[in-house]
Amino acid sequence: MPERFFQHTFSNGLTLLAQNMPGMQSAAMSFVIPAGVATDPAGSSGSAAVLSDWTLRGAGTRDSRALTDHLDLLGLQRSSSVGVYHLRYGCSAVAANVFKGLPIYADIARRPQLPDVGFIAARDLALQALAGIDDEPRQKLMIKLRQQHLPDPFGRNSMGNAEHLKALTAEHCRADQNRRFGARGAIISVAGNVVFEDLQKIIEDQFGDWQPGTQDELRPTPKPGPTAHEHQDSEQTHIGIAYPSILETDPDYYVMRMAMEVLSGGMSGRLFTEVREKRGLVYNVHAGYTSLKGQGHVFGYAGTSNDRAQATLDTFLAEINRLSDGVTADELFRAKIGLKASTIMSEESTGSRAGAMAHDFFMRGRLRTLDEIKNAIDSVTLDQTNAWLKQHKPGPFTIVTVGPKELNIPKGTGEAS
Repeated sequence: MPERFFQHTFSNGLTLLAQNMPGMQSAAMSFVIPAGVATDPAGSSGSAAVLSDWTLRGAGTRDSRALTDHLDLLGLQRSSSVGVYHLRYGCSAVAANVFKGLPIYADIARRPQLPDVGFIAARDLALQALAGIDDEPRQKLMIKLRQQHLPDPFGRNSMGNAEHLKALTAEHCRADQNRRFGARGAIISVAGNVVFEDLQKIIEDQFGDWQPGTQDELRPTPKPGPTAHEHQDSEQTHIGIAYPSILETDPDYYVMRMAMEVLSGGMSGRLFTEVREKRGLVYNVHAGYTSLKGQGHVFGYAGTSNDRAQATLDTFLAEINRLSDGVTADELFRAKIGLKASTIMSEESTGSRAGAMAHDFFMRGRLRTLDEIKNAIDSVTLDQTNAWLKQHKPGPFTIVTVGPKELNIPKGTGEAS
């Protein structure tokens, strides 16, 4: 790797990644633990969501108030979240204070206090988040679309299941934390004003004797089916479309990304210009690529009025299918500009870089440089893109709608072409 990058895996399975970003005074950390929603114990969907909050309510020798005050004094802007595979903690601040915060995150991951009163609060917050989904039909749609399109456990709602959460106990959640929170497969990624030797020493001191933990093998079940409708009395209809795509590690990954930019690359994308601007069917429409380990998918969304819903679905599908006819030189040029611009902008953020490095290592087992990504984008040709699109027709589709009435789904939509 170039001199500005650092990668080291400790004997217990924890991987440290770092990128030195000259000129930056700040740094950011992304700390991912293999305790995501897909690995929630059977009948306990939502355990990871509770733990992402509960572990922050006191750790090491500090109770909840002392822990919060200490992190505030360091000026750490922090976050926690749950994804398919990982529970993630993140923070950013002046570089020296991010380094000072690392022992605190060792306490959070390895020595959380997990007080009973904190469990009740964390579980109640998870239940409140679930209850609020009905007030957010777009969010409700995308959750249902993932559940319908992806095999369980990959399509699970990261907020969990209400019945499971209500049955969850502090004792059960403590046991889950003790079992799943371990070094094997965990990643600490730091970007910014970084001295590699100092960082490695801190991580080795704080995490070197962390036990590996236990990760269960994921056993996917068949996905529910190609279509679903959720009735909701509303003046609007929400439409979700999903279909499988190639892996992020596929040699043609950036060819596919060019096609997605042409389809939905902002205001110049076909979905925006054809479905919204020319036909006036929607107030919001977009599609994007989502990568999972060993899987790739495209997820799309359209929000429209009830009287335009059927026309919106038909036009949405038509634009996706029209990709097989190919793209123009101008469209490919704009796609390259847009994708490179977003890539370069993310390079200027320590938080984005820390997250991207953790993602790269998990998906590819290695780090990519900005030059590697830019060269991959530039290398895509028009002939290559159009040949790939001709050979990789979109579908089979999963279609989910939320609104007052079901829509007519074209025959064969959910069948493999």
